[in-house]
Amino acid sequence: MTPDTPQDQFIEQFPTLLLHRRFTDNAALNNELAALVRKMQDTTANAAAGSSTYGGYQTDTNFLYMENTAVKALQQLIRATLQIYLPRFFRAELSSAPKSVDARLWGWAVLMQAGDYNTPHVHPDAHISGVYYVEVPAIVGESREDRMGGSLTFYDPRPGAEMYQIRCRRIQHNVTPQPGDLVMFPSYHRHAVFPFRCAGERISVAFNARLTVE
Repeated sequence: MTPDTPQDQFIEQFPTLLLHRRFTDNAALNNELAALVRKMQDTTANAAAGSSTYGGYQTDTNFLYMENTAVKALQQLIRATLQIYLPRFFRAELSSAPKSVDARLWGWAVLMQAGDYNTPHVHPDAHISGVYYVEVPAIVGESREDRMGGSLTFYDPRPGAEMYQIRCRRIQHNVTPQPGDLVMFPSYHRHAVFPFRCAGERISVAFNARLTVE
C-alpha cells in the first residue's frame, strides 16, 4: 500500500516584526536636528536620570511636540513609517484586523559620546517604539567591540527559549545604524545600545506610539 502524501503546514508562531528603513537624502534634515539637540544640551536640563541612558544627554519626552520645522518634518516621517509598519504588525500580532486605529506619538532626543550606552530595556507604556538616527560616528577599528560600538541590539523576546542552548543559536540581532536610518519594533522587544569608542557624537531621536484600536 502506498502511503498518503503528507500535507505540511509551517506556522510561524508569535513573530517579532522589526522594520529597518533607510532614508538616503536626509542630510539637511539631520543637520537641522543635530544643531537643535546640541543647542538644547546647552540650554535645557538633562532628563537622562532614571532612564536606561548612562552618560550623555537626553531631552524630555515632549521633543516631538516642539514648534520647529525640522522636528515637524521628523514627526511626519515617523508617522508615514508607522503607516507602513502597522498592517504587517497587526497581521503578526492580532487575530483579526482592527476597524480603526489611532496612535499617540511622543519622543525624546539623545546625544551620546564615547563610553555612553543604554542598558537592556523595554518600553512598557507603548505598543510601538523606534529610533531615528540623526548623526552616527564612523566605526574605527576591526575588533568585535569596535564593530559593535553604537549598535542597537535586540534580544530574543521569548523567555522560554532560554531554557536550552544549541550551538550557533541566534539570541540577539544587531543593527549598526547610519544617519537617516529609522528602526521600528514592538515596545516589548528588549533592546540595548552598546558604547562606542571613537571620537564624535551619536545623536538619535527615540519615540513611542500608543495605539487605540477598534
